Amino acid sequence: MSPGHRSITVIVRQRGFIMRPRILAAAVAFTATLSLTSCAPAYDEAAKDNLREHVVAVAEASEAGDWQAALSGLDAMAAELADARAAGNVSDERFDTIALAMELVRKDIDAAIAAAADAAEQQRLLEEQARLQEQIAQLQEQQNQGNDDNKGGGDEKGEGDKKGEKGEGKDD
Repeated sequence: MSPGHRSITVIVRQRGFIMRPRILAAAVAFTATLSLTSCAPAYDEAAKDNLREHVVAVAEASEAGDWQAALSGLDAMAAELADARAAGNVSDERFDTIALAMELVRKDIDAAIAAAADAAEQQRLLEEQARLQEQIAQLQEQQNQGNDDNKGGGDEKGEGDKKGEKGEGKDD
């Protein structure tokens, strides 16, 4: 693992965003794909610039944890990419490459959404567990106070002692 990767992972873990390096890697790959394919003459400069703007918007929304905005940005980018393809500003090969990169980013965002939902559910369960443990402690305390109050009551017979005072008789 390179030192740069390690520092990103440490920062990401400290902030509690486990999925972020993966999303960042996908966004970097996506941007690199757009940059590498921009050299071809079949790739219109205006379409390239518009798509790059969408990439930046999606990356910023992902970094902020605004998953719905990131997904909306991907949807807008997909529409613009389709329009650029229909207008002949993006070749079919480039369209397929960019669409594949977008799908990878979408899967990472979906995974981040699922992870956030799982983390929220886990937190809810931990809070519920703590609440229930507090209730158990309160009930045990109440029970112990009740037992302490009954100890000074004197000579009470237990259930076993309350059986009939009859002796064992013979069955006739």
